[in-house]
Amino acid sequence: MDILEELEHQYFMLEMQDHWDSGDYRYADELREKIRKLKEEI
Repeated sequence: MDILEELEHQYFMLEMQDHWDSGDYRYADELREKIRKLKEEI
């Protein structure tokens, strides 16, 4: 569960940024995918 919490925290911090560049969108997609997979395993 600790990894899931860390990923969700990273995603939350990313969402709090005022401006995103293309790298931020890719990173957000990667984080969402990792979070989704971890939740499926649980």
